[in-house]
This record gives sequence, structure tokens and C-alpha cells, in this order.
Amino acid sequence: MFSTRTTRWLRRSALAFGILAALYWSGVNLALNLPLTRDALNRMQPEQFAVDWTRAWSWYPLRVAISGLAADGQTPSEQWQLDAGRAAVSLSLLPLLRGELRVHDLDLEHIDLRLRPRPRPDSADDASDALRAFFPVIRNRDPDAVAEPAPEPTGTDLVLEIDDVHIRGEHAFWVSHLRGWLPGEVRGSVRMDTASSELALADGALDLSLKSLRVGDRTPVREAAALKGTVAIPPVRLSTLEGLDFLRIATVDAEIDLPVDNLDFLALVVPGLEPLELEGQGRLQGRIRLDQGEALRGTDLLVEANALAMTLGRFHFAGDGLVELQVDPQNEAAADLNVTFDRVVGELAAGGGEAANPTATLFSGYGLTAALHVSEADPSTTSTATEIEALAEEVEVGFRLEVPGMRVADLSVYNRLLPATWDLTLLGGSGLLHALFEVTPERLSLELDLASDEADLRYADYRATTDMLLELRARVDAVDTPTLHLEGTRLRLSDAQLGDAQLGDTRLSGAESAAAEPWEAELAISGGTLSLPTPGADADPIPRLANQLAEEGFGSLLASGDGELAAALKVSELDWIAALLNRPLGLTLDGAAEIDAALRMEQGLLATGSRLAIPPVPLSLALLEHRIDGRGEAALQVERGGPNPNVRLRVELDEGRMRRRDEAEPSIGGARLDAVVAVGALGAKAAESARVDLVLHGAEVKDMAVYNAYLPEDAPISLLGGAARLMADLELSEDSAEGNLLLTTEDISIALDEQQVIGALQLDVLVRDGAPNAMRFDITGSSLRFDEFRVIGAAASDQRAQWHARLQLEETEIVWDKPVELRMKADVTVQDTRPFVALIDNLRGKPSWIDELLSVEDLAGHLQIQIADDQVVIEDALLSSPEIGVHAKGLASADTREAMLLLRWHNLSGAVALHEDEKAFRLVNAVDQFEAYRPGKTPFGSVAAQRLDGATTTASEAQRAPRGAETALDLGSLDQPAPTEADNPFLNEDL
Repeated sequence: MFSTRTTRWLRRSALAFGILAALYWSGVNLALNLPLTRDALNRMQPEQFAVDWTRAWSWYPLRVAISGLAADGQTPSEQWQLDAGRAAVSLSLLPLLRGELRVHDLDLEHIDLRLRPRPRPDSADDASDALRAFFPVIRNRDPDAVAEPAPEPTGTDLVLEIDDVHIRGEHAFWVSHLRGWLPGEVRGSVRMDTASSELALADGALDLSLKSLRVGDRTPVREAAALKGTVAIPPVRLSTLEGLDFLRIATVDAEIDLPVDNLDFLALVVPGLEPLELEGQGRLQGRIRLDQGEALRGTDLLVEANALAMTLGRFHFAGDGLVELQVDPQNEAAADLNVTFDRVVGELAAGGGEAANPTATLFSGYGLTAALHVSEADPSTTSTATEIEALAEEVEVGFRLEVPGMRVADLSVYNRLLPATWDLTLLGGSGLLHALFEVTPERLSLELDLASDEADLRYADYRATTDMLLELRARVDAVDTPTLHLEGTRLRLSDAQLGDAQLGDTRLSGAESAAAEPWEAELAISGGTLSLPTPGADADPIPRLANQLAEEGFGSLLASGDGELAAALKVSELDWIAALLNRPLGLTLDGAAEIDAALRMEQGLLATGSRLAIPPVPLSLALLEHRIDGRGEAALQVERGGPNPNVRLRVELDEGRMRRRDEAEPSIGGARLDAVVAVGALGAKAAESARVDLVLHGAEVKDMAVYNAYLPEDAPISLLGGAARLMADLELSEDSAEGNLLLTTEDISIALDEQQVIGALQLDVLVRDGAPNAMRFDITGSSLRFDEFRVIGAAASDQRAQWHARLQLEETEIVWDKPVELRMKADVTVQDTRPFVALIDNLRGKPSWIDELLSVEDLAGHLQIQIADDQVVIEDALLSSPEIGVHAKGLASADTREAMLLLRWHNLSGAVALHEDEKAFRLVNAVDQFEAYRPGKTPFGSVAAQRLDGATTTASEAQRAPRGAETALDLGSLDQPAPTEADNPFLNEDL
């Protein structure tokens, strides 16, 4: 029990406390609600701070409760306004005496915060001008007041510090052009310097729900949003922050669930993301942990985007999908950003100079994924970077893009895979694409599969519709000299139909039938590397090459590479080689083979020494109108590299069978042929620069009768049979030819009118010049030799052996076609006249001196003959010696067969007229009759009706008769030059 004295003291103390409390409550609460108090407070820094309230009270000293709080103010860079339905705050007295307003335990309910940036004096062209119409207007402040430089501290500036802020209720905010409704609770400690406009937040805790958000004049977003966690902001001027810049300076640990209309925040928290641009809108969920812009362990964010777009260089991908950001739970120094598209369309933006078609669709489909891996270059050190750009230089970035099974509508957009210097183009067609692109600090790799069953390709003047499968496998290693590896790359073409690139008509692959067989080929690269240009001594090649690949395409890498590649090429038809050479002289090369390829590359082009080797396989080679089928090997080699390289094709064939293209069966067998086709410059005019060397080491003609096809149908001569041996050495080009050909036979049988001659023959053809494509050749200097011949007539025969003769050709041109065209002049030497006398041996009424012709030997003369238009014209033929002479003219065609012979024995002459099956011998005016005769122009009438008389014409009369004198029949003139006895260097005097 208290004593009376103590009790009295307690009563007096209680009374005193009650009196003091009453005085405090009445005095302070009266003062708080007097306008004088507001005015005194607002006079402290009226330009920076003003406050008002509806009612205020205090239950104990330095603790004030306010309802209807309304505060506003401005800093050099912004204007602000804060309204609260209720507020309670505790003040610190001593800091107030130093010009600091330090409060604690601030409780706010239902606040409305507004912030208006002040325009800069030089903001006439500022991009924020367009948004200023959507800024809030701060009460009691001039909305046009421009920003001012921060003043030097004077010591009298108001510094506001609030420890332990607690905000709860329904809140509104209007910051710049953003306004919304944000119910929830916020705790923390705030410091604000009204002089420097710096604001800081410590120990912040958030638990907010966003109910509405409006950006500028856009339709308000009313999707629910939530933010719960902790946040700390170092001193910063809010006016210096744009967008989400506060993420670079804040420390945040929060669970979030809110709608987003862009993905800009990712670039702020993921170093190295800059080359990858992400756009989209959707919903952001997960946990975010940041420390001054650096994502920490525990960060795991997911964006469900219904409008997602990703740009990488010229590549643009759009659709819907997910974006996930996660810091490695086991390694805080690493983070992964994964982008997964559900539906997606890939496009390629036009580069410089491609304005005609600004974008091209690459593919469309589902499931594209992109993964960005970021890790600290040296986890053992602590970063000193203060900005995200500097932090990006301290990290290593890996990127992976996978395109699974996308539909390609037009293959022509993939011409970027091919160097521009290759005359190879994807014209169109649809297909499927699968691709995997990876970049790490040590390596760049690309796997691309492009498949189509209707690819439209063009090479030079050729076009093909084909099934195509391209499996591109490319890898670049980060070494001193970056190297491109292509092993595993494969290109397969099947069921290819060739055509003309301009006309679209079918161009056969070496086949003479109207429908060519489908063509197949497969190229597989097994080894080798290409060296790529080095960017510089200190430059990292991988980022540069990745950017080049994205901007210019894989073809640009190939176009800059130097090195060697080993490959195997399987083809069902080798005729593509002939097409590559532009088919000089109608070249075709048929056969299937697996080719060993050694490719030397310079700047993406074939270089000197590149070689394709074809092992021994069945081959068919065709040139001009002829073809040889056999077994052999071939090689195609680059003699000089460059855009239009010089190349050489060598083909070696054994046991060949030769025929014309229009013949069903070969007529020549056992052929051994070497062919070399040298092209000066590949391209559209390659054939014009081509030179073809042919060496036929030997071949067997089975039956010489096959050459009857070259003679006019009604020629007076035909080949009945016999085998022959053929050899040749020729050099041909588009407009020239030279070389020689040798044909020998031991038993040729020749039918001449009604007679048959049998013996050995040697034809030595000297080709001086020609036009090979027209099969026209100058064979002046060639020779034809007959040995050991015998003549068999219809009624009488001379079968004595050892008759021989020789023709030495002068001014002779031949078109080797069916039938042949020939214009020939030749010197002739014969052993005796037996074969020619046999032609008239069966004549009735012949004089006895004709038999003397058989005994004369060693005759010489000339022969002038023309074969054209399916007829044979003997313009002038002469054999003579001092004792005898045989002179002949004639014509054989489909309409008529006629000839005139002038026979001389010493001073006696006689004429033999042959017309169809009739023969007549005339002695009267024989020379005149012969000279007047013009083959095909002199009418014979009925030879049988002509009178045979025994008058003779002497040699002197023959000499007096003018050559070519007209007769009374006016037979006309043939206008042919008289034969000359030119020197013939090839004449064999042994005859």
C-alpha cells in the first residue's frame, strides 16, 4: 500500500499530466488546424513544397494524424503531387532545426501520386513533346515551367527522410504518360532531396495489384496484375530515368504477374541480348531478382505472348509463344533466355539494293526455338561495371536457333545459301526446312536440311525440275585463322528433268530419244577446310562471321573461302559435264559413276588444280554426228581458276563400239579412243573457245557396206563388203579442223555399174581445215590407194591380180553426211586400164583395137567429181599414156544415169555413150560428141537408136577439134574450169 504522501504525489502528477495533455491536445490540435500553421510550413520553401490537409490531430507529441492530405511541389526537373485519404506520421525535432524533415512510421491510405517531368529548355524536337499532352497537370504549378539545372547546395534546402513508410488501400498513379489504379500495400524508407531531386528507397516491400493501366491515349488495359516482393533504389533523379531504366539501378526480389505490351525489360537485365531484338505483348509471370541490373539466382520469368516477334539481323520471326528467362540455380554467373514459338512465320528483310521486294517469307510452321546462354567470362572476379553495356563486355554469349520441320512456300529465298558468283539459282518450288544454328565463343555451326519434291533449279542455260535434299553441315572454329568445315554436307537430286532455262523445252542428257531418263546425283563432302578472312589481330572472328551469316547469308562465307575440299559425287548421268562445257561440237557424255572430287577453292570459285576423276565405267561419248560406247575412265580438271575457268576433259575408252547417232547398231568395233576437250572459259560462250583433240588408236570396221548410206541412192558405185582398220588423229574447234585419218582394208569389194572390183584399199585423209558443226572438211592432200585388185564383169572378167592405182586429192571439200557431199579434184595414177576396159568389154560392135587397151600400163591423169543434191557428176576424168587414153564424163541421179567415154588408141578414137541400161559405141565424130556432152544437160535421146558406123577419127582430127566446141544440138556449156595438172607433193612416185 502506498503511503499517504506517495498517494498524494501520484494524484498531483496525474492531475498535472492530465492538465498538460489537455493543454497539448487543445493547443496542438488547434494549431494543426489553423491556416496560420499551414502558411508557416508552406513558407519554408514555397517553390519546392506545399502541403494542405482537411483535418489534423495529434494524440501525443511529434505524432500527427491527417485526413485529406494534399501535397505538391517541384524539383528542378519535375513537378509532383501526392494526395492521401489518411496519413499518420512521427516527426524528429532536431533534424527539423537543421532543415531536414525527418519523419518515421508514416502511414498512408488511398494515395494518389502524380509526377510531371519538366520540359528541357532545348526540347523543341524532343520525342517527349508528343506525349506531353498526356502528362498530369500538377496543382499550383505552372505546367509550362521548364527544367532548371540543379542548384548548388545552400544548406537550407529541404531534405525529406521517411523511415518505415507504410502505404495501404486503393491507390492511383499518374506518372508521365502512364496512369493506373494500383491497390495494395507498400513498405519502406524514403529519402528525398528537394534540391537535387534525388530520391532513394530502402527496405522496400511491395504487395500490389494492378487493376488498370493506360499508356498515353491507348485503350486502358484492365487485365489483373500483381507484384509482391522487396525493392531498394539508391539515390537517383527520377527525371533521368526513361522507361524501365530503374531496373538498372534497383535491387529487386519480387513475384510478379502482370500484362506487358513490350519486352524491353529483357534487354536491361540480360547482357549480350542486343543483337537479338524481342517484341511482344502478353503476360509476365514468375520471380525476378535484380541487383543494379544484374539478374541473380532465383530469377525465373515467363512471358506468355500472343504477339511475339524476334529479329536477328535481317531475319524476322513472328507468331505466338513463350519467353523464359532463368538464372542457373547452380551457377549464378550464368543465365538462359529461351524463346519458344507455337505458330511462327519467318521472314527475310531486304538488304541494300533489294527494295523491289522488301520482305520474303522463309517458312511457316510450329515449334521454332531460340536459346541465349549468358555467362561471366571470368566467374572468379567481381564485375566493376556500373552499366549494362559495360557488363555485356564481361560476359560470354552462346546462341542456339532451331527450326523444326517448317513449310517453305518458295525455295528461291534460299539463294542466300549460294555464292553470287556461281551461275546457279533456285528458281522456285516448295519444300520443308529443318535448321539448327549455334554460336559459342569457340565455334559457329549451321545444320540445315532443305527438302523438296518440286525444286526448280537453273545452272547456266539449263533448268531442272527435281526432287532435292540439301543437308548443309558447316562449322567455323575460332582459331588464329578461322576455318570453315563442310564435312557431312550432302546434296542429292533425284528424278530430275532437264530443260532450257529460257525456252523451257526439254534438253536431252545425251540421249537421242524424245524423252530423256530422269537424272540423279548426290554430292557428299568428306573432308577439307576453307580458310576465311581474318578480321584483325585482336578481333574475335566468331561474332563477325555470325553477323555476316545473318546479314549476307551462307553464300557469302563460301564466296570468301580459300582451301581444298574432298568429295564424292554419284551421278546417274555424266552428261552434266557436257552441259557444264556448253556442249562443244554437240558433246554428250553418257554413263553413271561415283566420282572422286578434289576441289581447290579461291574466293569461293574453283581454282587451278581442281579435279574430278571418273573411274573405269561403261561410258558413251558423242561428238558431232558420231558416238562411241565402251568402257573407260575420264577426268575433268581446272587448268586456270576464276569466274570463267579454263577446264580440260579427258576421256579414255577401250573396246568401243562406234556408230552415227542416227544408227541403231554400231558399225565399228574394237575402238580405242582418247578424247581431250579443252574449254578456254566456262560460260555461255564456252563452246566457242573449246578445242577437241581426238586420237583413235585403232578400230575395226566390220562391213564396209555400211558406208553405202553416205552415197547417193542411185550412185554408179556401191560397196559390197569387206572389213577395214581405222585410225585417226584430229584437232577440232567450232570453226576449224585439222589432222589425219587412215582407213585400210585387205578385201574390199566394190560394185561399179555392172562390174565388181575386189582388192586392198588404203584411204589416207588429210584434214586441212573445216567447219565441224556442219561436217564440212577441206581434205586437200588426201590420198586413196588401190592394191591387188581384180575386176569381174557381167560377160567377161579380168581376174588377174596385182592391179593397183592411186588418187591424190587436190582442192577437195567434203560434207560428211548422209548422203555425202563432195567436190573433188584429184591426180590419178593406175597400173593399167583393165578395170576400165572391163566396163566396155561387153559392148556389141566394138572394134578389135579396144582389146589392145588391156596391154598398156602406167597410166596417169586426173579426176574432177561433184556429189551433191543426191546426184553424182563426173565433170572430168582422164587416164592416158602415149599409146592410149580414156576420157569420161557422166551423171547418176534418181532420175537418170548417163555417161560418155572417149577412148583413144594411138590415132584412133571412139565414143561410148551410156544411158540408163543402154550402151552405144560411136566412131564418127567421137571427139566432137564427147566435147559437146555436158552431164545432165545434153539430151541423149535413145542411145540404142544411134547409128554405129566404122568410120574412124584420127588423133590429129581429135587435136584439131576445139575443146568444148558446140555441136549443132546446142548442148550448152557446163561452165566448169578446165582441170590442171598441179604439182602434188603427196603423190607416191612408186606407183
